[in-house]
Amino acid sequence: MKPSSVIFGLGIALPVASPSLSLALAGLVLSAQGVMSATRLCAQVLPPRACPGRGMTIAPVFSVHVAIHSEPPEIVIATLDSLRRQTWPVPDFEVIVIDNNTSDPALWRPVERYCASTGRPFRFFHRMNVRGAKAGALNIALRRSRPDATHVVTVDADYRVCRDFLRIAADALAATGADYLQFPQAYVAEDSAGRGVERELEEYFSFDARQADGAKAVLLTGTLSVVAKAAIEAAGGWSGSTATEDAELGVRLCARGFTGRYVDRVVGRGMLPLSLRDLERQRYRWASGNLRTLLLHGGGLVSGRGGLSASRRIAIGSQLAAWLNLSLIPAGLLIGSLLSREAHPALLALCGISLFVSLIENLARVSLHKGSLAMPGIAVPAMACRLALAPSAARATIDALFSRSQGFAVTSKAVHRRRALPLPVDQMVCFAFGLLVLPLAFAAGPPAVLGALVLLLPLPASLFTARDLGRYQLSVLRSAPEAIR
Repeated sequence: MKPSSVIFGLGIALPVASPSLSLALAGLVLSAQGVMSATRLCAQVLPPRACPGRGMTIAPVFSVHVAIHSEPPEIVIATLDSLRRQTWPVPDFEVIVIDNNTSDPALWRPVERYCASTGRPFRFFHRMNVRGAKAGALNIALRRSRPDATHVVTVDADYRVCRDFLRIAADALAATGADYLQFPQAYVAEDSAGRGVERELEEYFSFDARQADGAKAVLLTGTLSVVAKAAIEAAGGWSGSTATEDAELGVRLCARGFTGRYVDRVVGRGMLPLSLRDLERQRYRWASGNLRTLLLHGGGLVSGRGGLSASRRIAIGSQLAAWLNLSLIPAGLLIGSLLSREAHPALLALCGISLFVSLIENLARVSLHKGSLAMPGIAVPAMACRLALAPSAARATIDALFSRSQGFAVTSKAVHRRRALPLPVDQMVCFAFGLLVLPLAFAAGPPAVLGALVLLLPLPASLFTARDLGRYQLSVLRSAPEAIR
């Protein structure tokens, strides 16, 4: 049983066992929410500093690394084909494909044959028993990169990049003088299907990454990242200590004084998660991995060890906290308080307010950026997506706080014509408890009512999002091969 399930159960029982401890815990959670909100606000209001580019005296030599594990070969080959068409001079880049721990040769052999047949600087490696998941694979690619490579470029297996990607990266390196760059993640979307999910995912880049750019402290997000090879080596390479090896490396790069910039230009598009379950697993990994990274490096971020300025520390903290959700604890306390019928009014107020504040902040973040309110057809699905993912983010936050064990779940990219839709269990549990305590909440006052209503929302939101992703998967099938190849 995961810590989140235990903590949720204890939260329900605690108001009866110890009302005073419950009150203190609810106050602590609300305070932590305030700290996270304040950090994000500080990151937003800190004025961006001028970042004069140092310029580059020589043209960069790129080593493009594509780490794959049990990926559909046709999708990987489409990505490699987009890299083969780059306008950047062939002598100045290579592509290393590293397949790790894929047991089925039918998945990796076609990719190996493609790399051998291109006549371009493509190299393929298949390795079993690789430790550290994607981080371990990227370290193998790093060791295999050509000696004269100046920059490592990471591209996910499903990301088709534009023909000028490497040339754009070279221009951005010259213009900014940065040690590493992060481009935004964007997604293939042939029609309105999936637009809300895409907008929900885009919020991180349009807010957190853009704000961090002013402090030259943008964290890596794993794909479309361009990093000086010397900087990666100086930081000790990729680490599998957390499930978000990209963000963790970004923190170490900043701690060593390297500068990272966000380039707000779409240079490649990948595939959205094809089901709600895949989307939940992705969000769980992001939230738990970033919190583990925050706990791992939190001492230095708080104390300023290593010479990190306050603006850079705040920017790093804001990015790492982007997916965190502390609502599981006040939800359990609220349910237990209402069921006990003996709860302290202050406890009910704290829990209800905590849940409502979390709801409003999350909805505001996805609805207020880039004029989303003027496009309700996108804003509403984006808000539904954020609500649907709230239980996964809440579980991930608690699991990362109380457990060191973290797995790396690859987001499935296999497109199926018929895929069973699993029941959204977490959302159903929230809905059932919300429905159970709602009549009791009306007698307890407005904060309790607000809290109970918040518990009801993830289920309809998840059903809406699952349907949207189902339409997206069908649109990908209809537009194949263009949408995937």
